[in-house]
Amino acid sequence: MTIKSSGNPLAFSEIETEFGANGTRSLGSYRITQSVGTLSNLPLDTGIPSSGQIKFSDFYGKQLNIVVDCHSGGREDRITAKNDKWNNNNLTVIGGFRSKKEGGSKIYINVNKKFCSDKNNVNNCALKTGSWDSTATVQVDLGSNAKVFGAGGDGGNGANGINNSGSPGGSGTSGLGIDSNNVTVNVASGAIIRAGFGGGGGGGGGRQVDKNADRRASGGGGGGGAGCPPGNGGSGGNVGAGGGPGSAGSETTGGGGGGGGNNANQAYGASGGSGANLGGNAGGGGNSQTGGGSAGGNGAAIRRNSGFTVNINNSGTITGDTSATGVG
Repeated sequence: MTIKSSGNPLAFSEIETEFGANGTRSLGSYRITQSVGTLSNLPLDTGIPSSGQIKFSDFYGKQLNIVVDCHSGGREDRITAKNDKWNNNNLTVIGGFRSKKEGGSKIYINVNKKFCSDKNNVNNCALKTGSWDSTATVQVDLGSNAKVFGAGGDGGNGANGINNSGSPGGSGTSGLGIDSNNVTVNVASGAIIRAGFGGGGGGGGGRQVDKNADRRASGGGGGGGAGCPPGNGGSGGNVGAGGGPGSAGSETTGGGGGGGGNNANQAYGASGGSGANLGGNAGGGGNSQTGGGSAGGNGAAIRRNSGFTVNINNSGTITGDTSATGVG
């Protein structure tokens, strides 16, 4: 647990319990600085001198500092810092005088690479904090190369003639998930947290009947939304004059909707809606004799569990909602 903040004079053993025993059993050996990931010149804890005079009173209220490694290696998808990193000892205990402990410690989740989400649910996040002991202090520090992106929603399929309406576009998913209370998020210049964006709806279908013919036309597919991974384009309907497929999105742009089918200039399918771009919304599929599919909604840049407090210090780029609730 954190060292007591006041009261009887500290015993050296109390300091050793929190920070571990140094080789010389001296206060002076706790004057350290350490750099890990993008965190530079960390002392043993804030307020403990790294040079010059050091005294017992400098240790009141201090806690073990631990950096969780979300900064090394290549891109990862759908990672939980607690489960995937902490539990597998991908971390650094500042000072190195003892093994990790969770309760009463200060946990830095240091991020400095790309994390991407998946397309299954708007609540799904590229990177989650995980749930930590209520006595721990948790902060997320995103360095200049950090990129935390939600996935783009797939475009809806176009209607098959008048057999059905165009299908809705898929929702984008989310970037950073906070599932521990009172977390601070520090976003450095150059860092990006971004929502995934919705896919466009599929277009509706049409029909024209006279004594000589029964003509049908299908709707175009919706475009995929921007994200990582981006949304796929929806397929065009294939009854009568087929609709065109929607285009896939990219990391930063939504795909275009496919055109509706045209059957002898008599029966018409409607176009699919465009996938959402950064900062925008997807389009619904066009209506013909059957309706177009609705547009997929956007995910969030940062999500939190309901009732949780998150403090955000942003010097980078955050695109999307930062107060959405529900972490999948």
